[in-house]
Amino acid sequence: MDLVGIREQFVKESGRYDLVSSVTTWADDGADYYIQRGSRHLDRTVTTNFSKAKHYETAAVDEWYKLFQECRAIQEVWVANDEYRKKLELRDVTTFREYYNEPPSSIDSGTPTYYTPALLRTHPLTDTIYLEKFVDTTVSEASKYDYEYNGVMWMPPTDEEVIVEIQGLWYCKNMTSNTDTNYWSVNHPEALVAAACLMLAMFQRNSEAIKDWTSAISLLTSPLEMDMVEEESHNVIAIKG
Repeated sequence: MDLVGIREQFVKESGRYDLVSSVTTWADDGADYYIQRGSRHLDRTVTTNFSKAKHYETAAVDEWYKLFQECRAIQEVWVANDEYRKKLELRDVTTFREYYNEPPSSIDSGTPTYYTPALLRTHPLTDTIYLEKFVDTTVSEASKYDYEYNGVMWMPPTDEEVIVEIQGLWYCKNMTSNTDTNYWSVNHPEALVAAACLMLAMFQRNSEAIKDWTSAISLLTSPLEMDMVEEESHNVIAIKG
């Protein structure tokens, strides 16, 4: 089901016909806000086989970080070219920065080995993300806000162009056009409609409706998580001690 279909069903289920400008075209007049919030709520509270995703970036020679959006949690980082594919080892940000304590331009390039999630938040807030700041060297990304991005840093800097693969948990596509779809709207539209109704009830401070819609969402999504557990455990071999 596409966005306009979800919107129509949400309005019918909630009775809030004032959230569309027409019952002929079902044009948005506030409904999409609750649908978008509902989709994000499902992403954060329901784990399925499609919660995980891979994001690819091309890193040029001497690059040592990448920024990206819509990532909920970074789980693995890989680098690859035509000759190899390598999983990087995670280091916490403190250990990473203590070991690689020189300006990145002063560190010899090579095949990346270690990575850490980048600490991007600065205070006070500006429209520039500062990756690293030394006395004479500052690495920053202008026209980006720290609350809009996640990132990874790796070392050593690349000595050749590589593909960086970030695996983790990602939000579903944010639907904005009538014909847009995402995982929830296509595979489980009833859960998305229920989640949109939950968001509406929450903002109306309707505690009874919140309980009812929460129970409905659980009823609809619990089998999805059970399916994932079944798939993950199917080939597990128990070793007796």
